[in-house]
Amino acid sequence: MSIFHKQLILPELQMVDEKELEEDREYLIEMYPARAKLIMVMVEDACDRLEYEGSPMFAMYPDKETILGISRNIYDKVSYKDSDENLKHLIDVMVFNEFYVRRSRYKRRRKFF
Repeated sequence: MSIFHKQLILPELQMVDEKELEEDREYLIEMYPARAKLIMVMVEDACDRLEYEGSPMFAMYPDKETILGISRNIYDKVSYKDSDENLKHLIDVMVFNEFYVRRSRYKRRRKFF
């Protein structure tokens, strides 16, 4: 079979067990250090509020400043008096990753429903 031959895959074989993926993700998040777990709760809460049809989270090209604004709000709540650039970067990455996770789930669901 040629490498250029496209194999047909039935849609039901492409279905992903969302529950299994989410349980795996939650298991791994439980291994985060305590402060990162606290931040993750805040990230999830902020993203929960953006999970609706027409949300900027699901735009084809989400606005970077919107995402960084979410990060800044979380950073302001968890940072101490001193500026901690590493903490800010960690929060940025966590928010961008959470957007990715939710956008992927949204796209998978839309594809089959």
